[in-house]
Amino acid sequence: MGHIAKGASKIALPAFNKLPRARLEEMHDAAETVIECETVLRKSGMSVVSEVLRDQGTFTTWERYPKGDIFDPDTHCQYFYHAHAAEEMITGENGHFHLFVRPDALAPGLAPWDLPGAKIPEDPAARFAHIGAISVNAKGTPLRIFTTNRWVTDETFYRANDVIGLLDHFTIELAHPNWAVNLWLSAMVALYRPQFEALLRARDARIEAWLEAHPDSAVLEDRGLQNTSEVVIDPHWQITAIEAELDL
Repeated sequence: MGHIAKGASKIALPAFNKLPRARLEEMHDAAETVIECETVLRKSGMSVVSEVLRDQGTFTTWERYPKGDIFDPDTHCQYFYHAHAAEEMITGENGHFHLFVRPDALAPGLAPWDLPGAKIPEDPAARFAHIGAISVNAKGTPLRIFTTNRWVTDETFYRANDVIGLLDHFTIELAHPNWAVNLWLSAMVALYRPQFEALLRARDARIEAWLEAHPDSAVLEDRGLQNTSEVVIDPHWQITAIEAELDL
């Protein structure tokens, strides 16, 4: 299914038999929410793609949709949707959702990772961390999850362990642009929680390996390293694996 863009590392599928039952139950609940949101949208002639692009004009490569991003001031979470050039996406990909959290409000004092090329706003409230991106096709079917180098999203770069500690906080509780889309994104992070965690760890390993191979590089700004880790996702496989461990 397409290529790995500019240095991304593939990760192994998570071992669900090592996850706590409480985590598996949370993932199963999230799966039900994902399915419900997709069903309601489909019955209404909509999709997660159609709703973030609704009334936004011509869908243009690299533009962010909806314009101005979606930011929840209570949960301190944020996202936007966009597309790269076709050669930078996998086969069938229409675009992807970039997901963020703002650490200062959730974990005050969390220190960014001071790597070569790091850009760290002086005001902690202006710092935001990218937890990952979800690629979808034109119908909104999820295809893969991936992480990126700092320059791609202009994020403040934190170590994987710190970002992993924020994953459970990702929730968008807004009606705009569509409540079902926001609920779907929130549930997708919970459903694929093990993959997001593994991707972030693989991202750090890829960054460190790149810096070792290119010691004079401002690694976080190096255009030779774009996507840092990725995993193809299959909702049917995910739900089947969860239910097998829960004996459902």
